[in-house]
Amino acid sequence: MSRIAALLRPARWAPASLSGRLIAWQALALLLAWLALAALLTWRFVAWGTEEVDIRLRQMGTVLVSAAGSPEPELAQRLAAANGAVMALLGLDEEVGNDLHPVYQVWDAQGRLLARSPRAPDARLDAAAAPGQVSPWVVQQADAGQGRLLLVAEPREVPLSAVMPVLLLVFKSQLGIFLWHGLVIWFSVRLGLRPLAQLAQRIARRPAGELAPVQVDRLYTETAPLVSALNGLLLRESQRLEAERRFLADAAHELRTPLAAVNAQAHLLLAERAEALRAEAALALREGVARVSHLLAQLLTLARAEDGVRVQPPELLDASALLRERVAQLAPLARQRTIELVLEAPQRVTAQLERSGFCSIVDNLVDNAIRYTPNGGRVEVRLQAAAGLTLTVLDNGRGIPPEQRERVLERFYRAPGTTEQGTGLGLAIVKRLAERGGAGLSFIDGLDGRGIGLRLQWPQRVLGDEGAPHATAARLPAA
Repeated sequence: MSRIAALLRPARWAPASLSGRLIAWQALALLLAWLALAALLTWRFVAWGTEEVDIRLRQMGTVLVSAAGSPEPELAQRLAAANGAVMALLGLDEEVGNDLHPVYQVWDAQGRLLARSPRAPDARLDAAAAPGQVSPWVVQQADAGQGRLLLVAEPREVPLSAVMPVLLLVFKSQLGIFLWHGLVIWFSVRLGLRPLAQLAQRIARRPAGELAPVQVDRLYTETAPLVSALNGLLLRESQRLEAERRFLADAAHELRTPLAAVNAQAHLLLAERAEALRAEAALALREGVARVSHLLAQLLTLARAEDGVRVQPPELLDASALLRERVAQLAPLARQRTIELVLEAPQRVTAQLERSGFCSIVDNLVDNAIRYTPNGGRVEVRLQAAAGLTLTVLDNGRGIPPEQRERVLERFYRAPGTTEQGTGLGLAIVKRLAERGGAGLSFIDGLDGRGIGLRLQWPQRVLGDEGAPHATAARLPAA
């Protein structure tokens, strides 16, 4: 048992052997089965019922009674022969069944003991017990004729030591089965785990960076989920690396142009002698630096959004107040363009949102709407708390053709004919943040039959308990 427990216990210096554990468990199951069988046999031999003992003794007496009537010189021999025949019929030999076999005596009419079995005492088996005691024998009598009396008896209590030869015989008879069973278990476990070993070898032989799906010669029910999960992981990792590669390539491409412009403006500023031209170059340089800074900030926001790791956990906040704050910060930009910026929002809406993500969504949507709306246009921002939280930003600009609407959600993509300054990252950031926050993003018609509108809808569960009761809309001109 201690060795089996040692096999089941993982070693400190090496990983535990799965095949060893399986074999050990099977061996333990066999051992428990043998112990159960031994206990059953022990109980069967020790705990005989009185009726069963009486029946067995009568049957024994029936066999011996004819031999008990034999002439006295041949009596012992014939009784022994009859007893041996019974032992052979039961499949027991002297070594195994001697202590379990009934004993017998033959007495004549004068009270002389004519014959007895080797284990039978010289005193009568049916002698009365001492007062307060019980006879140690269960006895059956049979009339053998000629005044002879046959006594057949069994001990009233069978000692445990008498059963041991039987248990040893059972163990010997099953030892071969145990060994054969153990060999079958060892072979089947080794054969059954071979696909896992082959899979491990193929993975180990792969060069670094190879993310192609793992191929196996044959799939089994048990290994198919492992191979499928592994290939799924490789596919996701391949997609992630490809996305990172494209992201870096696109970022490098987008940064190259404004940085080249900044470099050119810097050279012009250093080379120009005229004060007016130097001031113009300095202004252009500042705008170029601002553009690069904005692009870097957008890239950082997009990288965080695509990383899938929340910068801040969702918190219960007043979405209406936060929306007013962000729109107010963008109002000067709209005012420069003489664009009417209108905000419609309830006085108070509590919702479980990621603060930085919500701010980034509002900033990009409103900034995009202002950027692509002509001077004198109008931009409306609406917040509703009914069947979930809904944020809508509409403008009356030139809009986005239906066939371009999915493309503009891709990073760095700009619709053909676009001349306004931009990074091509705003809507991509909104899309990633919406997906991360569980919000749906859709395009709707803009204002006055023109322009475009974008709507984000968070599910009902993000609303706080006091979100709906305060949902009284107010129309506030932000700029």
